[in-house]
Formats: sequence, C-alpha cells, structure tokens
Amino acid sequence: MAKYVGLSVLHPGGFFSTNKLLDSFNLDKDKKVLDIACGKGTTSILVAKKFGCKVVGIDISPVLIEEAKRLARRNKVDKLIDFQVADATRLPFNDNEFDASIAQAMLVLIDDKETAIREALRIIKPSGQAGWIELTWQQTPSELFMQQVSDVICAYCMLNVMLLDGWKNLFIKSGASNLKTDVYPMHFNGFLGMIKNEGFINSVRVIGKYITDKKVRTRMTRMDRFFKQNEDIFGYGIYTMNKTNAA
Repeated sequence: MAKYVGLSVLHPGGFFSTNKLLDSFNLDKDKKVLDIACGKGTTSILVAKKFGCKVVGIDISPVLIEEAKRLARRNKVDKLIDFQVADATRLPFNDNEFDASIAQAMLVLIDDKETAIREALRIIKPSGQAGWIELTWQQTPSELFMQQVSDVICAYCMLNVMLLDGWKNLFIKSGASNLKTDVYPMHFNGFLGMIKNEGFINSVRVIGKYITDKKVRTRMTRMDRFFKQNEDIFGYGIYTMNKTNAA
C-alpha cells in the first residue's frame, strides 16, 4: 500500500490514534522522542510540529528513511528530526536516552516482539513513557475469518494480531509497568478518512492510481469491503507504559 498505492499513514486509527497517544504523554520542547519503525516519517514530523521537541526516527528500510528526510525538509522541521536506519530489536542508543518512545503497527510485523518492547523501554528514562498502537481484535476471530483475512489482505502480519489480554500479557512480560490500555473499533471512512490522514495532494495522487490502475482499484475495493463487513472484529489498541527497574 505504501510502495504501489502511495499511502504514507498506514497504522490503525490514522492520526486520530496518534494524537490520542501523544496527548497522553507529557511532551514539550525540552523532551526527546524516539519514533520506532517511522516509515516515511509522518508521525515524527507531527511530533516535531506539535511539540517543537527533538525527534529521532528509525526504520529498517533505507528507502523509507530517505523519503522521511525529504518530507521533513519540505515541512521545515528537518533541524528537529534525525532519521536513521536501525533495527528495532537492536536500537543503537544508550539506556535512558529518551523521554518517550512510540511505535505504531510495528509489533505485528516482527517475530521477536519481546525484544523490541524491551529495547523501547530500555532507551527511555525512568520517568519516561513508551507508547504503542497495534491492531487488536475486538473479539476472538473464527478460523474462517483468519483464512479470509490472510487471503484478502495478503499480509502475514494479520496472523500476529492479538486480543487485548494477549497484548497486555506480552507488554507486562517484556518489562512494562503502569500499563494503560484503550481499545477502539476500526472505522473505515473511505476517501474522506484518507484526506484527513494523507492531505489533499497525496489523496489526489492515490485516487488517480485508483482510477487508472485496475489492479490497485480491485485490491483496494476488496479490502475496503472486507473491513466493513468485519467491523465487529477489527480494532486497535493504544498502550502506554513505564518501565520496571529491571527493564
């Protein structure tokens, strides 16, 4: 969706969920934030603009990091943001270096989730906070649904989505304390929702591909229909936490 369709905001809940997460943190211009699996850098840019603080964005893809740097320059916040290629399970930062770490729709993409969480907690200060936004089933999905979701979305990550209790247990096992959770239903608002997240110009580009590319149009239509048919199952969680002394 990012490479061929051109979408830049792919995490569940879009900027609505991102702002809910950020507003639960005590951020200001003197803070330093790590954006893990930053992709094209849209959230890093939002943080820099909203709080005027220093941001480091890391992603394992050099291509996405270069796109993020260009986008930051266009938004005139490149002096506040440092984008780096890095692995979320081996963060190249010191213990207690950041005031906050955030990650969105990243854990479903990797196998070693516990190490990634421990790393995100390791690099924040004892008084700092870590936040995650992850797909979260609202109810236990049936075997048929899981077969269909893998076929329609063609994404291995869907097999990694958990119920709320599954995520809570994982975070606590990985060293989280003072864990707070909120689960929201997924609302699919079509092109209007896309404009809110992508902006008018990029939305026009995406709509252009939708109109002119039959393969893209078929895929997006099929996915949109499937999501709407299963709104009682699809959801996402916002998880915020501190670290224990052992983290």
